[in-house]
Amino acid sequence: MKVLEINNLSKSFDKDGPAVDNVSLTVEQGEFFALVGESGCGKTTLLRLAAGFEDPDGGSIDINGSTVAQKGNNLKPEKRKVGMVFQDYALFPHYTVGENIAFGISNESAAYKKQRVGEVLEMVGLQGFEKRYSHNLSGGQQQRVALARALAPKPKLILLDEPFSDLDGLLKDQLREEMRNIIQRANATALFVTHDMRDALSSADRIAIMRNGSIVQTGTPRELYDNPKDSYVANFFGKINTFNVRVEGGCFRLSTGCIEDVNNYGDGEYMVGIRPENVEILSTCADQCFRATVKLAQYFGDHQQVYADVGEARDLVIHAHEKVLFKEGDPICLNFDPNKVHVFEK
Repeated sequence: MKVLEINNLSKSFDKDGPAVDNVSLTVEQGEFFALVGESGCGKTTLLRLAAGFEDPDGGSIDINGSTVAQKGNNLKPEKRKVGMVFQDYALFPHYTVGENIAFGISNESAAYKKQRVGEVLEMVGLQGFEKRYSHNLSGGQQQRVALARALAPKPKLILLDEPFSDLDGLLKDQLREEMRNIIQRANATALFVTHDMRDALSSADRIAIMRNGSIVQTGTPRELYDNPKDSYVANFFGKINTFNVRVEGGCFRLSTGCIEDVNNYGDGEYMVGIRPENVEILSTCADQCFRATVKLAQYFGDHQQVYADVGEARDLVIHAHEKVLFKEGDPICLNFDPNKVHVFEK
């Protein structure tokens, strides 16, 4: 079942071009769906359109099968039955935790509000915090209160704007999984915005990559990492080596060697991408191997990051085994997995 369906949605604020440009996407029931992109790409505007804080210039938004937004006919945010967790949490400082949560269900009876506040506090692991104020809470606890407030009305869709951006690394890793589990236990669906690829890769069921107001590619984390549509998507999900090459005689030719066993590409100019983990440093050099020279080696405990001169304008980055240490000037021989070489438009 489609909890959120967006069709040909557009929104402009000025003459510089659309903030959201003819975007279509669907979020299925139970999904944890991520919108990812650089600052200014339109992802937060898209989230605000779904929440009802902005009106679209064109297109439509359906939530749980009902149209909630189209040009000239937009349902108010409080009527859409969605929960919203803001980047800064937006907790009322003069309200207690319990009062903040009850704000979302203010039309209910006192007995029901008390019961529901207790339920969602237990859900987010903050039992007994009803009487505290937000300034007495840690950043992670404030985030949980904001999530509890969003869950209190029992929405089918939760919208989260950069939910982990204000948290430090260790706390972020912990809360990503906790938030996903809490939303799943609440039988809700989530659409969240992030510019951090780790947030998306580690927690999302599917991801949409946005650029200049448009969606570039949508897929599972594995699909986007292993089969990026272009170099922009590839670079967003971690380091990738890109080179302009020429195909000659069944190989991608660089200055100092050839990536062999290339299939389905005729002779000509291409751009190729190779992730650091898909380049192997051989223990011995064969006559036809790809030769390079170490420019820099950095030790990270579980691996080395080796920068190698392959005769191109930029060095090749390799994630090498940590047990054999390399140093500047070492000659090395490389092997590329041809099945892991990405080919992009030049």
